[in-house]
Amino acid sequence: MMGLKINKDNINFDLLEKRKIEINLILEKINSFLCLHIENQIVAGADVVQIFDSWAGLLKKKDLEKYCYEPNLKLVNFCKASTIPVICFPKGIGKDYANFYKTVKPDGINIDYDLDPEWARKNLEGASIQGGMNPKILLLEEKKICDEAIKYLQVFKDYPYIFNLGHGLLPETNPDKVKKLINFIKNYN
Repeated sequence: MMGLKINKDNINFDLLEKRKIEINLILEKINSFLCLHIENQIVAGADVVQIFDSWAGLLKKKDLEKYCYEPNLKLVNFCKASTIPVICFPKGIGKDYANFYKTVKPDGINIDYDLDPEWARKNLEGASIQGGMNPKILLLEEKKICDEAIKYLQVFKDYPYIFNLGHGLLPETNPDKVKKLINFIKNYN
């Protein structure tokens, strides 16, 4: 299965309907394990929890409520009951980020690189926003990296924003470029 790229075209969405009972049981088990993990993170000294729903964008719009919003809401409510701030990252759901935020109500929301930062600022009002920059930018020369970082810093100037990528580093990313970006952000006025 190595090399298989998972996308909406090769997922059997009929299974969501046919195996509802099993899927709901699995989601309940995952939720209880995640709550235990969050609890352990809090005991270990975590100051904030981030919930990654990296495959949320693969769901059909009609399934977002049941298989993205509801499971995330349970975890957010658990975090809030534990009095720890929580950031959610429902990667790939596009403009449904606004509905996600209104429904799930996390303290912060991590945006992915396919979401326009201007749109995010206007439509996620009240949320602390994190991320957004495409990790592929780090494969370019330093000036283009800094220009892209400045774009995010300008859009979110005077707004609660945590600079970050809109998903993880690529394996071919040069660690020196990451270090230069971090230093650039730290010294940006």
